[in-house]
Amino acid sequence: MKKLFTVILKVGVYFFCLSASLFLAYVLKYTFSIPIDVQEIMWQHIGILVPIKLILLIALGEFKGIFSYFRLPDLVKIVSVFGAFAIILFLLKFTDLQMVIPAREVILSDLLFSILFILFFRTSLRIINGHLSLEHTKHRPNALKVAIIGTDEFSSQIISELKTKHFYEVFPVAILDDDRKYYGRNLHGIPILGSPELLTDLSHQGSIGGVVFIAHALPQKRIWELSELAKNLNLKTFTIPSFEDFFEGRAFATRMRPLDVEDFLEREPIQLNIEQSTQAISNKVVCITGAGGSIGSELVRQVALKGPQKLILIDHSEYNLFKIEQDLLQKGIGCVPILLNIANEEATRSCLQTYRPSIIFHAAAYKHVPLLESQPLVAVRNNVLGTGVLAQCASELGVEKFVLISTDKAINPVNNMGATKRICEMLCMAIQAQPNNKTQFMAVRFGNVLGSAGSVLPTFREQILRGGPVTVTHPQMTRFFMTIPEAVGLILEAFSFKNTAGNIYVLDMGKPVKIVDLAKRMIELNNLRVGSDIEIIYTGVRPGEKLHEDLVFNPNEILPTDNKLIGLFKTDKSFLQTMKPVSTYLDEVRHLTSNEASIQFIRELIPEFKQ
Repeated sequence: MKKLFTVILKVGVYFFCLSASLFLAYVLKYTFSIPIDVQEIMWQHIGILVPIKLILLIALGEFKGIFSYFRLPDLVKIVSVFGAFAIILFLLKFTDLQMVIPAREVILSDLLFSILFILFFRTSLRIINGHLSLEHTKHRPNALKVAIIGTDEFSSQIISELKTKHFYEVFPVAILDDDRKYYGRNLHGIPILGSPELLTDLSHQGSIGGVVFIAHALPQKRIWELSELAKNLNLKTFTIPSFEDFFEGRAFATRMRPLDVEDFLEREPIQLNIEQSTQAISNKVVCITGAGGSIGSELVRQVALKGPQKLILIDHSEYNLFKIEQDLLQKGIGCVPILLNIANEEATRSCLQTYRPSIIFHAAAYKHVPLLESQPLVAVRNNVLGTGVLAQCASELGVEKFVLISTDKAINPVNNMGATKRICEMLCMAIQAQPNNKTQFMAVRFGNVLGSAGSVLPTFREQILRGGPVTVTHPQMTRFFMTIPEAVGLILEAFSFKNTAGNIYVLDMGKPVKIVDLAKRMIELNNLRVGSDIEIIYTGVRPGEKLHEDLVFNPNEILPTDNKLIGLFKTDKSFLQTMKPVSTYLDEVRHLTSNEASIQFIRELIPEFKQ
């Protein structure tokens, strides 16, 4: 009820402003003396034209936003609506409707006054809200005073939000930056004092208790240096997500979080063609399997922001499916959750026939390497059979694109998980080669993602919270790492490429990272010391694990694409000549009854596989 009242109040204020602007336009047109007959026409215009303007603003979501924020995109939207409306009225003057359209001088004056009145209202509201928030801050003795590190448009947005919203327990009091041209200025009333090394002085003076890093504005090496300084000064450290997250509506000051090891991966910033992937998904029916998993749930979140016509979520975990559905509902996004094991061919075909997706992102799979080493039968039945059934149904029903989420472990596989994922790739390529197939099948390989279920990051975090020790398998073990949102962003960009049929793409995961270095950094970020506070112990390489993964951008194996972080494998498809029909392999999997038979099945398709 309160929300409805607020919207009605906003619309009422806009109606008053727009009516006043049109009235003032007539007053100026007739030099403060409007003839009686013209007055009647003026009120008719106010009763017709003002509601039309309001309807256009409502359609463009003008009244859904927070009115205490008023930024350049809001101004552009208002100017565009009023400008387009004025142009239409000018054009109508050349038609038979010219007698019921206001004079040209009135249209032009009304355009200017409308923009000025709305601008005055929104700006005044923001100033008043900011003043009230500052007054409230004086009565927030427990608010953590922080220095903002980094100056750009994104930091301006964050500072504004932190200042004007009283529910944040963080308040900026200083801005520090490496760029000298900003020194002596201020941003939203917060002074830009100088270089980040001034943290020492501010801390000793008791002026701040924490630091907020604007990750987009700083190199990772610099963030690491300054985080070490902040740690030595006993300052709390936070970071704000990237500009890309903010741009897509997924990052606000409420997402401010403590610095974590993912903020220090040594690689170039991820650059994405957001518009291209949005166009490829907008107004399409999209199906995502494994929708409740680590990769699947992030796929769901990013795809949901690109305007699909319908979003079908498939998972065989009731809890995970419920969790991602609730996550979307809280953001006002609808979806169709389907509790389903895709290895069930009848149920899978029925689901796809019902919803007719244009795009399928297949992220469902068992992926825990050591666990699957002792259970190859489970690995084959879930990964191979599930993928094969889904891919066959997709081809039969004419799905436009099928994206298989694969892994670096499919390259020269030495474990059951990697081998089954490689077979999944082979089955998709075999279906692609069928003469009656109209679906574009593609696969995207990438390495470890930070924070995924079962990965080292949550494991290390739990071990540190327990007081240690932190367990590392081998001092020389390395892995390629990327954050989940970055990996999914690149998957969506690879998907949006044209002519992806039969292609296998690989993501550039940056430099390989030593697992032990990762563990040390996590310990240090928790203000603990390696050895004295938390011990690191080595447990030995587990079954099926490699010391170093093979995901590299070898020019002899990889072709470039439009995005330098996405490579196209020069795939050898000679294996297709010796493959049996896909349905035959699926029948064989259904009849497997032992781990030994499962290994034999894998070696039939991958003769070089050695377990």
